[in-house]
Formats: sequence, C-alpha cells, structure tokens
Amino acid sequence: MPESAPTGKRVLRRSGSSGLATFIAEFPGLKVLSVIHYPVWGGPHNRNMRLAPLLGDAGVSTTVVLPTGANDAAARLAAAGIDVRLLPLSRLRASRNPATFPPFLWKSAGDVARLKRLIREGDFDVVQVNGLVNPHAAIAARTEGRAVVWQVVDTRTPMLLRRMMMPLVARLADTVMFNGKRLLSHHPYARAVADRTVIYYPPVDTRIFRPDAKRRLEARRELGVPAKANVVGTVANLNPQKGHEYFIQAAGLLGARRDDVWFVVAGERYATHRAYAEGLDRLVRRLGLEDRIVFTGFRDDVEHLFAAMDVSVIASVPRSEGTTTTAQESMACGTPVVAADVGAVSEIVNDGETGLLVPPCDVVALAEAIEGLLAAPELRASMASAGRRRVLDNFSVERCVDTHLHAYESALARRGMRLKTAAEART
Repeated sequence: MPESAPTGKRVLRRSGSSGLATFIAEFPGLKVLSVIHYPVWGGPHNRNMRLAPLLGDAGVSTTVVLPTGANDAAARLAAAGIDVRLLPLSRLRASRNPATFPPFLWKSAGDVARLKRLIREGDFDVVQVNGLVNPHAAIAARTEGRAVVWQVVDTRTPMLLRRMMMPLVARLADTVMFNGKRLLSHHPYARAVADRTVIYYPPVDTRIFRPDAKRRLEARRELGVPAKANVVGTVANLNPQKGHEYFIQAAGLLGARRDDVWFVVAGERYATHRAYAEGLDRLVRRLGLEDRIVFTGFRDDVEHLFAAMDVSVIASVPRSEGTTTTAQESMACGTPVVAADVGAVSEIVNDGETGLLVPPCDVVALAEAIEGLLAAPELRASMASAGRRRVLDNFSVERCVDTHLHAYESALARRGMRLKTAAEART
C-alpha cells in the first residue's frame, strides 16, 4: 500500500532501560546545555533543532550556546522555538598548523569562565559538547559538578589532534556519543570509553522529508530544469571537505556523453572558503557546464530539491564525515544516493540497496555510478522504496531522541557515582 502523507503530532515511545514515564519521574525538569563552537549552520545545529521539541515532550529542556557572530544559525534555532545564547567562544580549527594553538589556549580560559557562569546561573544538569576539538564546555561542566555528554561528530580532525584530544575525552566525559560505529576505529583510545559509548545517527523528520510529486514539478520549474530531464544534485555548503570539485568533474564526464542531464549544487558560500568556491566556478566554465549546472546558494527547503533529483550525490573527501544527514534526507525523499565511502556513510547507505558507494575522489567511478542509476529507472524505484523504509525504521527523530535520553540517563548515573566516590574520599 502507498504511504499516506504524515499528519498529526509525533509520539515518543521510549525503548531504553526505563520507560518514558519513568525517565520523566526520575529526571523531572532536566536541563541540557548544548554547546556548539561552529558559527556556520551544519549537522550539530540541525540535530539540536530537530530533537528539542520531542526532548521537551520527555521533560528535557534544551539551551543551545553558539559563538558570537553566529547570527544566522541563532535565528534559525530561535525561529524553531529553541533557547539560544551567544557567547564569545574561541574555536580550534581542524588544522595541522601548530601556530593555531597559542591564541586558542590564550582565549580558552575566558571561554571556560563564561560557560561556568552560564551553567551555574541556568542550573543545567547535563552539558553536551558538539564536536571533538573544543573542550571548553566539558571543562566548565566538570568543574561545576555537572554531567558531560561529549559527541564525536566526524573524521575531520587531523590524527595528531585526535590522539591529543581522546585522552581528554576519556578523562572528562560521562558519556561519549559517536556519529556512527565506524568512527570508533577512526579515533585512537576509543576503547578507553567503551563502557560509556553510545552510537547515534542524525535525525530525519520524515514528515518533512518525503516523496512528493508536486514538490518535484515545482522545484524543477523553479530551477529552470525541463520536467522530463534527469537531475543529479548535491546538497552541501561549499567547502573543501565536501568534494564539490569531484562532483563537477563527474558532471563534466556525464555532460559530454548525455544532453538530458542537469546538475544542481545547493550550499552556501562563505568568506573563509572564498578561494575554493571561486575555483569551482572556474572549473564549471572550463568544462562548459554553465548552462547545465545550477548553484542555488543556501536553501532552508532542501526537501524540495531532493524531490526534484533523480540521483543525490555525496562526494566528500577522506577525513571529513561521520555519517551525513543529507544521505538520510535524500533517502527519506525517495531519492537514491551515490556516495563516497568515507567515515560512517556506509552505515547509512546500503550499497546496491538504497544507493551506491564509490571510492572517494574517484571521478570516473562517481560518474559511472551516477550514469548506471540514470540508465536503470526500475533500480532507482527499488532503491527509493528501500531508502525511505530504511530511514523510517532507523533514523527517525523519535529514535534519535530515545538515543539521547539513554545518553543523558547514563551520564547522570556516572556523574552520581563520581560525586559519591569523591564524597567518600573526603570522609
């Protein structure tokens, strides 16, 4: 039977060690402070936005801290009804350059002091650290005696820095959440936190991300794409870790062989990656794709773009992703995925079932996988159905909320043991 359009309110049913009613009774009015050092909208921002309403239904309130200047991300979160605080926060970039460390360390003491003050004033129970390399919130939380949930979200951090940070995670975190099982093998000393590790996958609101024929026609009309053309797209902000140059080069190979394929790139351009974006523009001109590729810029309605696509592409480079939300969102919309096999992407995309996996940075393999799907409409339809079902079964908002409730419960239990041990040591 065809799936009906989702309606009504989502219902959270807790499947963890204690039922939802028990959780609410045991942790009434639980307050979580979620600290994100990245000013540009990305996975952690999206995850907090999707989870906060259902966490609220479980009696958990979420406050998100962003760095001063992250006005666009703050506005999006606030528009979703989330309490947002802007603080001066330094950020250690994923760089191998040792010159970045001294200014970072110099500013960190002030950052920790501001976070400690906010934790005390807000009386937060759990502090959630979004990302590996900025430990300020974990340090502030531990010194204030609060539970720490530390989330390792991707593989972007250089290996040397991972080796430096993971022992600190082991020392400070009550619960460590990894964005996919494969991230465990990418992070040294992960075994040291095996007893407090929780695996999570980003949430997808399947009421928003769904197959929709009307959206498909409207989006194609807006993009200026013929209704019967094949559309191949990628959704990712323009930065080097997303591998847009490989997508564009694959588009060049396909465009030279077929005149019925259009290409879409949806993602914001940022001053910090201006040279990269300008290089992409030059590549498009060199390949003669100006009339066949559409750069949409930032879109807050990417569900419309996924509906317009026949194939969705993730061309990320090695040392980039954990999982990637865009793969899940695309599958939820019934669009097959061709993805570079990096990070934990293979835990989202079942190769040959919901999409295809290719080696990263391999333009020929990427183009051949895309062309193979374009030539096989029945296979695409099968993958569309399987992908939608996989998201519904494994990556819903409800399931991700349940995972986070388990992480908070575990962190609070471990914090309680820590405080008890410390009190006994003093007597």
